[in-house]
Amino acid sequence: MDGAIPIRLLADVTKAITAGSGWEGSLRRLAELLVEELADWCVVDLLDESGQARRVVVVGHASGSDSPHPGEPSNLLPAWPEVSTAPLAQALRRRAAVLISDVPPPEKAADPLELAQLELLARLGARTAIAAPLDVGGRPFGVIIVTRTAADRPFTQAQVPLIESIARQGALVVDHARLYGQQREIATYLQRSLLPESLPALAPLHLIARYTPARTHAEVGGDWYDALLLPDGTLAFTIGDVIGHDLRATARMSQLRHMLRALALDRPGPPDDVVCRLDQALENLHEPDVMATLIFGVARTLDAGSFVLAWSNAGHPPPLLVPADGQARFVTGGHGLPIGVDASVPREAAASIAIAAGGLFLLYTDGLIERPGEDLSLGLERLGRAAMDLHGLPPDRFLDELTERLAPTRGDDVALLALYN
Repeated sequence: MDGAIPIRLLADVTKAITAGSGWEGSLRRLAELLVEELADWCVVDLLDESGQARRVVVVGHASGSDSPHPGEPSNLLPAWPEVSTAPLAQALRRRAAVLISDVPPPEKAADPLELAQLELLARLGARTAIAAPLDVGGRPFGVIIVTRTAADRPFTQAQVPLIESIARQGALVVDHARLYGQQREIATYLQRSLLPESLPALAPLHLIARYTPARTHAEVGGDWYDALLLPDGTLAFTIGDVIGHDLRATARMSQLRHMLRALALDRPGPPDDVVCRLDQALENLHEPDVMATLIFGVARTLDAGSFVLAWSNAGHPPPLLVPADGQARFVTGGHGLPIGVDASVPREAAASIAIAAGGLFLLYTDGLIERPGEDLSLGLERLGRAAMDLHGLPPDRFLDELTERLAPTRGDDVALLALYN
């Protein structure tokens, strides 16, 4: 029976990591599964780069008022001499699991670390324990300690290889999750650094944007938004999505965003003309592997707080108009092929619309509406209903609630840009 446990434990831990719980979550899940299958309590101590130990996980069955609560806050552990007999120190020194067949009382401790660990084991009511190192490629990064409290069900030498095997294989999974988390943080930072830090305004017109990275992979993506004031006093805005979810897509996204800025500033004109020139520029630069959907438009304010928009749509999901009064509706027109498909195909003239005071014009990327295997029309219907449900909220809350409601799992990047007054 015990021999089959590690495979199931590690499979469950891998599922937890895939679900996006991160390396902290995978450590806790490993401890929980050990308690479910083999132990009464499980404690995880991790080492930082300087070798300082910190208790990060305490999971088990409370047996008294003095027992730690599962999830008890982490605590720094004392430094210890090289010859320390503390369970943590022994496991690290031997690089192997250590059986404590008769847990001594805290007063028997020979050093501060051993005292701290024996005090914890006493609180747990531990009679026997096994401490196993979390080690990857000769790099120990922590120790996992499992305990049993019943005198008639002690840990023995027979369970030591099993716990050691679980710790060794679990360390690989946890280390992978830790690296995954670091890569994802870097990827997210890179993605955000390529988006504008702030957006301009053209009173009484305001802009607000949101970008949320995918949770299910550590790759960067190609979603972007942007806005800038043009020399003629109009405000240009854009949202887009480069095909792909890798560093190349992110690099292409940055390239397209800045090319579009340069073209709009160099020779302001109808949005369809600017998008055509962008498509032709990519073709002339011999960039055959670049493909993107986008909306590029310009905004002018009118009297009485209203504003007028004109835009060109290169294969992108249609904007959503949420008026101050009335039903939300998608606005079409100004259509053309995605960028990078065929620059010789003519584009429709730019679409335009006047929006009364209190209205909101929403641009978004497909991560907000797409579901695997589902027709896109269902996603659009879902967005329209959600927009009406949230109608009346302040724009910042409107975007946050919309994202959380429609893309809770965030299997893809999501970018949103709203113009409102």
